[in-house]
Amino acid sequence: MRPVIVGTAGHIDHGKTALVRRLTGIDTDRLKEEKERGISIDLGFAHLRLPSGNRVAIVDVPGHERFVKNMLAGATGIDLVLLVVAADESVMPQTREHLAIVDLLRVRRGIVALTKADLAGADQLAVARLEVESLLEPTLLRGSPIVPVSSVTGAGIPELLETLDRAVSAVADPTEGGGRDEGGLARLPIDRVFSMEGIGTVVTGTLWSGTIRAGDPLAILPAGRAVRVRQVEVHEEGVPAAVAGQRTAVALHGVSREEVDRGDWLVTPGRFRAGEMLDVRLSLLASAWKPLPSRARVRVHLGASETLGRIVLFEGSALAPGASALAQLRLESPVVAVPGDRLVIRSYSPAFTAGGATVIDSDPVKRSRLDSEALARLAALETGGLGARLALLAREAGFAGLRPEAAALRLGVDPQAADALAGELESVRRMRDGRLLSLDAWAKALDRLIGEVRDYSGEHRLLHGIPKGELKSLLQRELPAPVFDEALEAVLERGQLSMKGDRVGLPQARPSFTADQAKALEMIEQRLRAAGFQAPDVPALFQGLPATVKPAELIRYLAEEGQIVKVTSEMLYPAERWAEIEARVRAHFTRNPTLSMAAFKDLLQVSRKYAVPILEQLDRTGLTRREGDVRVPGPRIRG
Repeated sequence: MRPVIVGTAGHIDHGKTALVRRLTGIDTDRLKEEKERGISIDLGFAHLRLPSGNRVAIVDVPGHERFVKNMLAGATGIDLVLLVVAADESVMPQTREHLAIVDLLRVRRGIVALTKADLAGADQLAVARLEVESLLEPTLLRGSPIVPVSSVTGAGIPELLETLDRAVSAVADPTEGGGRDEGGLARLPIDRVFSMEGIGTVVTGTLWSGTIRAGDPLAILPAGRAVRVRQVEVHEEGVPAAVAGQRTAVALHGVSREEVDRGDWLVTPGRFRAGEMLDVRLSLLASAWKPLPSRARVRVHLGASETLGRIVLFEGSALAPGASALAQLRLESPVVAVPGDRLVIRSYSPAFTAGGATVIDSDPVKRSRLDSEALARLAALETGGLGARLALLAREAGFAGLRPEAAALRLGVDPQAADALAGELESVRRMRDGRLLSLDAWAKALDRLIGEVRDYSGEHRLLHGIPKGELKSLLQRELPAPVFDEALEAVLERGQLSMKGDRVGLPQARPSFTADQAKALEMIEQRLRAAGFQAPDVPALFQGLPATVKPAELIRYLAEEGQIVKVTSEMLYPAERWAEIEARVRAHFTRNPTLSMAAFKDLLQVSRKYAVPILEQLDRTGLTRREGDVRVPGPRIRG
């Protein structure tokens, strides 16, 4: 059976604490002031072994209107509510407010205990039952069992225990989807902090998700303090691990009592963020006494935290009682929220429960109104499943892509789960470096790359495309290097682009010359051939050629086509002349073991000005190898 948390609710002095004491034998009023005044002020905790053997934790909440925020700190973690209504007084103001709160928190199972049945006559009991049934009718708890009991005489207690046992079993049944998720990320809202001698700082709360074990590294948010778990207790007993749904006490190393407060969160480090803005679906209670205007200052309750903030309505200037709207909460201090979290909204002053909200986006941009695109986005985040929301975040990430770690942070899931989910989505591509790219962004990246090559080729018609390094540099602000590399591989494999040397070009592109360029090209080739082994320098080669023919590009074209060999940037040889140089060197080595500088100058009838760079080029290409002052046959000759 999965763990279940039972929470009390009800008006002050209707007997919540007395009933818990009768059921469990534990007095949940632990404060001196509570003892003196006879009322609950803060949260109380107990545990109960049911007739079936199932064990549950009980959170006893205060009923006084002044302590509703304390009630909220306990109510946000419960799975089943024990609504306590005194039979001799029936429904009272805090009965209504507490019921509204648990309904806003979407608590779907409950039991009503009609306490003080020994003080009420049959007619009073009947009236109280009718009033309770009427009160429950518009809520998620309609039809909940109602059990008259007396904490003084014990009447009805066995029936209440049996009813509670059945309800707990239904809540906890994993085949019915009950209980909380024990896997994934640890997330515990801290509702109590204290120090124990010899142990140190201890925090308690209901573990919303995940598992906490002794030795685990965790973090306290929103401060971001790193801590380590010393030990874990459940039901006042040490355990190796606490799982989601259990009331948990955690002794921490690395933080003092003064550095932790109620409302903080104990979480898996690096997997949750604290933020001061939330996009939400806001609902106002039908019982609210007036509309809620945009920009109203409110109290926002999440987990055990209370935060002040303002509501910015996206739909209309005010929200009518019973209505709902998309809105943005701008908070005065950070909260730790994930999509799907339920919030309770109370008015600023006087404080009363006004409504609730469901978190849609825990990391939104600041906005005061929604255009059609933003409205569609929020609708997708609100109604879409986890996969749809992941696909949306990937699409919004554009060319940069979405890291599984970032997706997990936005969605409140484990990175491995986000990565596995991405693998199932047809609209998302997982890149080799792990980032997630929407197929739309991937297609645009390919088009952007092809378009840049096409534009360059259009401006440089004599060249086969653009050097790869230059292309990468041109696109670096748009395409991260890993995305560029993978996209280039893809378009090359598809034949949409081609590589020639280090240049990327269009596969069917051919050089295109103007009449003047063709004439200039012929003149360059003639000058190179006429010069023999004493190649002219580039200025002499370009002499008389107009800049409009782009002489440098003509040379680059000849080099790419293999018609010339560039020994240096200023020394060029026609391919056939270079082939003759290599042939003479090969012939020399058939007769001689070495080649000296003097012998090489005689071989070509050139000065040292030409001989030195030519020999260095022969060394680079492997035809020769330098040993001291002479050359010997290189690997291309030795084979």
